[in-house]
Amino acid sequence: MIMTDWTEQYGNLPDSELDKIAVLRVMECTNGVIQYAFRDGLDHALPIEQTREVMKFSMSCIKNMAIPLREETITFLPETEELMRQAREFYINGVKKGSDKDYAEFMRISEATAQVCGMERIVTALKLLEKEVDVFPEGTLNWGVQYLMQFFSNEYLRDFFESMAERQGST
Repeated sequence: MIMTDWTEQYGNLPDSELDKIAVLRVMECTNGVIQYAFRDGLDHALPIEQTREVMKFSMSCIKNMAIPLREETITFLPETEELMRQAREFYINGVKKGSDKDYAEFMRISEATAQVCGMERIVTALKLLEKEVDVFPEGTLNWGVQYLMQFFSNEYLRDFFESMAERQGST
């Protein structure tokens, strides 16, 4: 069986599509963390109404491959949509239907999308969602970013945050 090189597949997309994928990933990962917190009864879980509101918004965006912002709607090129639909299929088969093989492939895709997008895009996506979408309670988008950080090495994260601090210090 030939394994798909997801890093190559996503890496071949234009930068503008990677910017959009970063927005989708921050949103969907935040939704996932919120859903698990609620289901597991964790102390930081949101009330049921907020949990449902986030889920409804996120699932609508994922299913429609469109993210409505205040002034515009993010949409994807057909080749990006196809890759994201493949990822969703692996997610459904792996998480919802219990296929270990599909779950492992979904996690490979998750790692590839995070790494190809990079932390700079992920942080930019967080800021865009904070500014343009009201459905996520304050601070919760950080949960999605924290989840995505698992896909980066400690060295990568150290270098990223050091360079961020240097840029902020030079302004």
